[in-house]
Amino acid sequence: MAVVITLIKEYAPWIYGACALVALWYLRVAFSARHERRYAVFSLEREAALNRTYGAWTVAIALLVVMGLVYLTSTVVLEAVRPLTSELMTPTPIVVTPSRPTPTLPVPEATPTDVPTARPRPTLRPQPTAAVTVTAAPPAVQGPRCADARAVIASPGINAAVSGMVPIIGTAAHPQFQYYKLEYGAGPTPSVWSYFDGGDRAVQGGRLGTLNASALAPGTYAIRVVVVDKTGNFVEPCQTVVVIR
Repeated sequence: MAVVITLIKEYAPWIYGACALVALWYLRVAFSARHERRYAVFSLEREAALNRTYGAWTVAIALLVVMGLVYLTSTVVLEAVRPLTSELMTPTPIVVTPSRPTPTLPVPEATPTDVPTARPRPTLRPQPTAAVTVTAAPPAVQGPRCADARAVIASPGINAAVSGMVPIIGTAAHPQFQYYKLEYGAGPTPSVWSYFDGGDRAVQGGRLGTLNASALAPGTYAIRVVVVDKTGNFVEPCQTVVVIR
């Protein structure tokens, strides 16, 4: 325990710096989501922005709590266990006892002996061949099957491993086109969807938007495109599933 507290004291400035940077990033996410919520037109977009705001504030407060615990451990707790750390750091003296010289014995004279007859070596039995373990290959990446050609995601494909800024390529078009939106949800079949990009111009086989995978925890996520017409109705969305590393 004393060793752990000593390590926390030694790396406390780095922990403070990392927590501060992450907290500032999530505060920026919270203010950005608040701005999106203020100017959102649809209730679904406002709800998604509100969820991002709460999540960002929660992470920022948690990081501040971690910084407080590190400060408490490196000051108050360290003073309480300082006698233990002093004992651990004090080297144990090594007592060296002088060695006595070993008396030299006379070398016995060599006497001729009979050379033993070599015995035949036993025949080695064949060893069993080690079993070969075959590792199953990861699931192949396939293109998503879209029911309506007016809402299509061509890339990334299903089970694609992604990271960083992920471009979403596909089609969002309609004879009475009004706008489209891109949403994501945790798991292959999420019950809650969150807005992350969209546009008010039709796209035919091009970039629909970009997903910031760095802001999400590693795992499996579903992504879909929803095309809304001028009457407020939408065609069947097209969905794909990705794995964030």
